[in-house]
Amino acid sequence: MSFVLFTGYLFFQAITPEIIAHAQAGVAAQQQGKVDVAIAEFRKVIELQPESVSGHANLGQAYFQKGDYTAAIPELEHALRLSPNMMGAHQTLGVALLVEGNPEAALPHLEKTRTPELLGLAYLETGRLGNAVMALKAALDRQPDDPDLLYYFGTATAAASKQTARRIALLKPDSAREVAAAANDSDQPATDIVELQKAVASRPDDIHVLSAFTREAEVASRQALDRVTQSGTASARAHQVSAERYVERGQLGEAVQEYTKALRLKPYTAHVHSALGNVLLAQGNASAAAEEYRLESQLRPLSADAFYSLGSVLLQLGKAANALEELSHADRLKPDSPPTLLALGRAASAANDSRRAEASWTKLLAVDRQSALAAAAHLELSVLYRRSGRTEEADREQTAYEQLKKLRDP
Repeated sequence: MSFVLFTGYLFFQAITPEIIAHAQAGVAAQQQGKVDVAIAEFRKVIELQPESVSGHANLGQAYFQKGDYTAAIPELEHALRLSPNMMGAHQTLGVALLVEGNPEAALPHLEKTRTPELLGLAYLETGRLGNAVMALKAALDRQPDDPDLLYYFGTATAAASKQTARRIALLKPDSAREVAAAANDSDQPATDIVELQKAVASRPDDIHVLSAFTREAEVASRQALDRVTQSGTASARAHQVSAERYVERGQLGEAVQEYTKALRLKPYTAHVHSALGNVLLAQGNASAAAEEYRLESQLRPLSADAFYSLGSVLLQLGKAANALEELSHADRLKPDSPPTLLALGRAASAANDSRRAEASWTKLLAVDRQSALAAAAHLELSVLYRRSGRTEEADREQTAYEQLKKLRDP
């Protein structure tokens, strides 16, 4: 998947010849691939003129070119605060945030530039499946043989198909089997997937529209992913698709082999370390899973999910202090996430920090009062209070747990 990023800016505000010289030297070094020299020159521009739009934009671009996305992000953000309409800076910032694992923050920047392949990926990672299908289809029309686009389009259409199937079951539970059978009827005429997605968006309760989309999205997904695996040479994406299909069939050993091959060819692909970690954990190999989650968190340092997975498995391994550190980081990245708060409380309790455990579970109940996670929080608080001799509070939480469990499991 390819895209064009902006190159150096050379506009100046109230500048001196010295600033111009450093800026021009930085742009020249950047164009010659001498990234460290460019970074040093652009830093001098900012030292001489701290609010230089071009200085911060070019410094952010140079860090991006070096692959230091963590350093690039604040410089690009600073440039856009000074000059909000630089489309190139929006695109580079969006990509940096996406790579680092924060698609929600990336999305508004990428929506300004309307680059379909990047926008489609951001929509996919934020769960906006309808938008993802349309954007990725537009990108695929322009680059029909791109294995990354085929993979993302196949993933998006598969997820969208499952989503509309669930919608059908919700709307007409008694006839869900009949509607699903109609959706899989290969004799029905094919319809353009984009037009069907538009119809779903405008008529979300129309069973016939949902049925048609479910069928066509499933077919589109299978065809796209088949093209990835049937390419002439084995690629990282081909091994990834094979691994995912093995997981669906419950063939975990084969899945591990395929994920390992994918990472050997392309070790920095987002989500693959986490996917391998999930399979290893399902096999009972928590230590190996923890290492994969750690690699994912290093690859995507803004991903709360990566740190949550790492912290959760460390807790399972009995490493409470380490788990607490990773889960705290996940909580800072994505505050008020009920799964993180539940695990954070358990890690704090295991580390003998009762006050923090109580605070985490209480916070969970402030944002989620009905789910299975809420029930678990009530039970954890009951145990915590009883252990510390707070009998009345323990009884109250035990009652709340039993009521919620009965409500959820009548």
